Amino acid sequence: MIRIDPHWRPILLLWFTGVLAAAALGKFASLSPVISADLKLSRVEAGWLVSLIETGGASLGIVAGLLIARLGSRKALLYGMGLLTAGGLIGALVPGLWTLFAARLIESAGYLMVVIAAPSLIATVARPQDQGAALTVWSTFVPSGFALGMGLSGVLLLVTGWRTVLVVWALLAGAALFAAVRTPVVETKSESRLVWPPLPVWLMCAGFGFYTTLFVGLIAMFPLFLTEQGQSPSVAATVTGLASAATLGGAWAAAQALHRGERARWVALFAGLLVPAALAGLIFIGGHPLWLAGLIIALNAISGISSSLVFARLPHMSPSLNVAAANGVLTQFGAGGSLIGPPLLAAIAGQWGWAALGPTVGIGSLAALGLMIAAEITARRDNK
Repeated sequence: MIRIDPHWRPILLLWFTGVLAAAALGKFASLSPVISADLKLSRVEAGWLVSLIETGGASLGIVAGLLIARLGSRKALLYGMGLLTAGGLIGALVPGLWTLFAARLIESAGYLMVVIAAPSLIATVARPQDQGAALTVWSTFVPSGFALGMGLSGVLLLVTGWRTVLVVWALLAGAALFAAVRTPVVETKSESRLVWPPLPVWLMCAGFGFYTTLFVGLIAMFPLFLTEQGQSPSVAATVTGLASAATLGGAWAAAQALHRGERARWVALFAGLLVPAALAGLIFIGGHPLWLAGLIIALNAISGISSSLVFARLPHMSPSLNVAAANGVLTQFGAGGSLIGPPLLAAIAGQWGWAALGPTVGIGSLAALGLMIAAEITARRDNK
């Protein structure tokens, strides 16, 4: 039997709530062909059903972070899981296209509350020696949840309809809500007026915005690039799926770097941004299919180091009781980059060809690195 350190049990539960929230992204990516056929959706409508979950973060992340800092992160987490449960049940049980869109908006609000509140609680409940590792684990919630949402939904579709699949996800969210209610986690909130996050938070999050613009954009472009290189859509999708999962390896590498100290952390930050930029230049030159697949998987694995370091370092950029506000800024920049990245890189490739993406990723990676370095230097100066 696997024994879990009691200090890590609430951390893993909080991580799992994030995974379930992110599964709301993956489940509709898997269900959209079936829903589109059933409800006669256009491609645009189907696309909005998938991406609508990110609109709350892209538009309201900063405001939500400030409000959650006042409301309390534990309370916000419970409300968020409740909204995910309610949204899933409404989408499954109440017929109509506009009802389904409304249900996705409810889920979007729940997702936003969970992804701001959960890491704020993790930063509080983790022991000082565990905080970096705990937040590195948290940083894997999106790829883990997306993969779980797509995989489990696909399996369930083999035996039942899409509405039943939505009910299953709603019940899972409800079970996580019940577990969270019963788990003793200390509430964290700001007793003072709304506090604007300090400059290091904005610098770090702006760097993260560049990161997500580039690397979410790339993961969206790789299937099209590979098919234009002669691969079948199924092979292109498989390679991209493996590449997305490979970011978990980057999280492990980031945890090792954090454990080894400041010098290793700086080396990891530089490597996590500059090596993928170099690999992008090689990828878009073209080459043998196996060569390209290996480069794409390696790029995503190494790039995962950077995002994990951002999550782990963010509490050091902000006062401890203002972590929710900082996570709100991070959510807005991250979600904004995720929305901007795919159309931006597609426009660049359409105008100047695939080869133009190599220099684009290089310039953007240098910008991200510069902002993250500035955040660390500014935070060190402010903490003296």
